[in-house]
Amino acid sequence: MRTRNQLGMLCGLSVLLIVPAAAQQAGQNPNQAAGKALLQAADKAIGASSIRSIVVTGTGWIAAPGQQFAQGDLPRADMKSYTRTIDYGSKSAKFEYVRVQGNNPPRGGGGIPVQGEQHVTEFVSGQFAWNLNAQGQPNAQPQAAADRQHMVLTGPIGFIKAGLEAPNAAATDRYFARQNRTVKVVGFTTKVCDGPQPQCTRRLTGEFNNDNLLERVVTWVPDPVLGDKMVEVRWSDYRDVGDGVKLPFRSHAHMGDHPLIPGGHNWMDTRATEIKVNVANTAQAIPDSVRTATAPQVQVVKTQLAPGVVLMGGGSHNSVAVEFKDFVTVIEGPLNQQRSLAVIAEVKRTFPNKPIRYLVNTHNHFDHLGGTRTYVAEGATVITDDRNRNFYQRVVLAPQSRTLQPDRLSQRPFAPTGPGQLQVQTFTDQYSISDGNQTIELYHVDGLNHSDNMLVAYLPKDKILINADLYSPPAQGGNLANVSASAVALFRNVKRLKLDVAQHVPIHGNPGLNADFERIVGPVATRAPQPGGGGE
Repeated sequence: MRTRNQLGMLCGLSVLLIVPAAAQQAGQNPNQAAGKALLQAADKAIGASSIRSIVVTGTGWIAAPGQQFAQGDLPRADMKSYTRTIDYGSKSAKFEYVRVQGNNPPRGGGGIPVQGEQHVTEFVSGQFAWNLNAQGQPNAQPQAAADRQHMVLTGPIGFIKAGLEAPNAAATDRYFARQNRTVKVVGFTTKVCDGPQPQCTRRLTGEFNNDNLLERVVTWVPDPVLGDKMVEVRWSDYRDVGDGVKLPFRSHAHMGDHPLIPGGHNWMDTRATEIKVNVANTAQAIPDSVRTATAPQVQVVKTQLAPGVVLMGGGSHNSVAVEFKDFVTVIEGPLNQQRSLAVIAEVKRTFPNKPIRYLVNTHNHFDHLGGTRTYVAEGATVITDDRNRNFYQRVVLAPQSRTLQPDRLSQRPFAPTGPGQLQVQTFTDQYSISDGNQTIELYHVDGLNHSDNMLVAYLPKDKILINADLYSPPAQGGNLANVSASAVALFRNVKRLKLDVAQHVPIHGNPGLNADFERIVGPVATRAPQPGGGGE
């Protein structure tokens, strides 16, 4: 073993020393020639070219990016078991795992805390992606295909194969002062989907040790909140798995790291118990329902809740537009720019000649924050909890790199100096927007484990309470299968604030009567001794 590794290292180093001179004679870029030589040496070190498929089983934990508290790490759950199957020839993969809460702190979103065992199965094949629902039926996920193909390339086999195919792979040396060591770095771009869109072309860099083993991959994926979001995957504990193949049994990944996040965002950690290569029949067949599925269209369905108060629904996340004398306030800008542009257009049709002066953001989870930049590009001021101030000003609304998925704010930025709009207005306990006729009262939600920066919006004139992720009313007269701790926290906050509520309007789901809320949640809140809740 040691002899083989040493020979591989010596051969790899000799190639790196010889190739640049030959490349210069041939008029080639020496860094690109060195990149190809390093990737070829890495290929020999682990046997990547001989691998047609791989099946990895093990345990670990997985976190929920974009579902964290205002500061701190991502909420996580244990993977009681996981299996990762990749078929390189067909560009297909299957990732299945059983998620349990384990001993992880039950705080944050993303389905935390996990109740019992949650089975997750995700697929990708070419340009198609899908999941299995609780009944085992495929649900198309067309927007996920590019990212899932991309993640296959962050593994040693996928990285080496893609790098060898890339015409622009180039190598450089990088010195790490903390460790007083130099590693060899290969970088390249590659296509992860068909089409001319910027997000189809991705950048990857890989760091190799002196044994030509891949230790870390750093890459970027498009994100409506963070822009070009960094993903870092570390590989270690390489072992022989047979047939001259050597692969890592440990991986650790970060996602969305930023200087404002001490320690980074730990996303996933896995420990393999078994790795099999060249397993037969690993290509994933694309279900007919997935192949013929079309990407969901953005539609906005209006429902008038009261005079000048309109629910902008029609999707997984709602917004609420509230008319004032000279302007409009929109409560929640979720998901992404595409959804927000559709809502903004409908707001303008509904309340013509009135600017959107304020966007109320309920909390910092990315599915509720993804459209915020779109409203700021319209000139709106974001009103949110003070715990969000630094992150929103210095990250979300800052001129971060957005080459993969440019948005309106990145293409038409506001000047950082001189006159301009107030981008963020924060508060601690409560805040009011009023013109003497219409009023929106904003209140911080105490005792909640789903988020530490959650607010609810109350319209006293119409007795409407708007919440996100806390309580989604059932059909009138119906019941909930489970009353979450978040709903209990909402109930207790309504009583603490002495709010006179007639109608509950959720960001997820349809409005419902307070009488049903009292009937369903009240008894559970009376019995529950704990003051706070997890999340939906």
